[in-house]
Formats: sequence, C-alpha cells, structure tokens
Amino acid sequence: MQKLEVINLALNENIVFDSVGNPEEDILLSHIEGLGHPGATSQKSQGVNQDGCNSEDSLLDARVIKLQVTIRTKNRIKLYELRRKIMRIINPKTYNPSSGKRGELLIYYTNDYKTYRIYGKVEDSAEFNARKKNHDKATISFYCQDPYWLDKEGTDIDIKSVRGGLNFPLALPNKFAIVSFYKEIENTGDVEAPVQIEYVGPATNPKIENETTGEYIQVNMEIGEKEKLVIDTREGKETVNLITPHGTEDVYNKIDLNSTFFKLIVGKNLIKYSSDVEGAKDKVTIIDYTNKYVGV
Repeated sequence: MQKLEVINLALNENIVFDSVGNPEEDILLSHIEGLGHPGATSQKSQGVNQDGCNSEDSLLDARVIKLQVTIRTKNRIKLYELRRKIMRIINPKTYNPSSGKRGELLIYYTNDYKTYRIYGKVEDSAEFNARKKNHDKATISFYCQDPYWLDKEGTDIDIKSVRGGLNFPLALPNKFAIVSFYKEIENTGDVEAPVQIEYVGPATNPKIENETTGEYIQVNMEIGEKEKLVIDTREGKETVNLITPHGTEDVYNKIDLNSTFFKLIVGKNLIKYSSDVEGAKDKVTIIDYTNKYVGV
C-alpha cells in the first residue's frame, strides 16, 4: 500500500492519491518515483601538483517526486470535477500570504511501514494525457528544495518542566546554586537533526549542552517569569529571540562566545540544561523535534 496526500498550504485544501483505490470513484496512484536517495554532488579539492583530489563532502541534491495517477469515475461529470480539483490544488500560482511564497505544498507519504512528510512546490501543473471514457491519466511532479523526509509530526521533548520534569536533577555545591537536568534523546534518522529550544522563565544565564559532543549554547541574560527565550539551530535560520508581553526581541548578541548552534548526532545524545539560579517555575523544551531521512 502506498498513499500520497498533498496539502496546498495557501488554500488549506488537500487531495489524496491512493494505490489501493475503491470501486466507486478515486484518484489511483499508478506509479511514484523519487522517494529514495535524491542523489548527491561531491565537493572536491586539489592541491598544487597533487595527483587525484581530496573528497571534502557530499551535498544532497534537491528532491523531485514524480507520480502517475488515474482518475476513475462512473460518470463524466465526476471525472471533470476531480480534474478541476487536481488543477486547483496542484497549482504553482497559489500564493501563501503567511510565507510570501507561491505553490507551497505539504506532502505526506504513507507505506505499509509508516508515514513521512516533506515540504515542496509544484514543479509542473498536472498534465492529463490519456482520457478513455470516464478514466483519465495525469503526470504530476513536485520539487523539494530540502530533500529530507521528516517524521509525520514533530515531537515536543521536555528537558525540564514546572512539575519536576526529569529523572536526573543534579545540584552542585558552589557559591551560586547551579542546578542541572539531563535528558537522553535518540536521533533515529539518517543525519544530524537541528533543534528548537524554548525556555520559559524565570532563568539566569540558561545553558543547554549536548554532552555527547561537548557543544553547548548559553545565553548570558535573565529571563523574566512571563518571558520566553527561543533558540533555533536550523541551518540558515539560526536565531535567538526573547518573547515578552511587549513583543519579540533579537538577543543574538547575548550568546556566550564559545556557543555552537549544535544539532543532535545520529544515535543517542545526552542533553543537559543548567541555570545559574534555580527557578522552580522555569521550563525547557525542545519543540517540534523531528528526525531526518535521506530516503523512505
């Protein structure tokens, strides 16, 4: 069994292509490709008078998903109704005012194992090319700039909560109380995964560390009880924002100089949260966490 659900984010409408189908009417998923490894481009360097070259890295190409579908109905009116639905949703000109982009799609792929999601755009409008009675075939392709498949839904991971949170609190006897909380997170994907960290105050100089790699992010400031600090480590979207009742403030300049916008490595990661002053009401969460897969 294979199923592809496509949601047009501007219209908030969806359409489903299913390999199983039903006897009344459906849009049958006849063929799909582009689900596996998207291909990669090798980065190489060569020194002066060097034979051969050095292989530096490999970068994944954008993903192109192509499918062939067949509309099957019992009457001609329904056939054209489903054709119009496809043309309306699979439309590169739809405009999403919240992002300022056109043709944005959220795609869910389901097989017998699990469901994944990916974000993409319409590469070409649906091309209908073989109508016979009340059946019509179409070829559709989607372009995914970020080639990684994600889990069906993101997960919020509690590092420290107002109700006590973790199983491993640790207090160190210093001049100032330093309270640490630990959480083990396993990245079951294929590559490193970024995190979005949300602190709800009060807290002083909050620090979160991946003890597995030794990397950490520390923000040297106080967070009030009604304030929220949000750190995003996604590639190209690294931000540190303080959200207060009066608005959002960029506090990137408050980061400790040795901080790193770290990601979770594949496998187990031991995450530690600490603050210079213990706060019974502070809360730390990794929000909307998802593993990343090179193919499904």
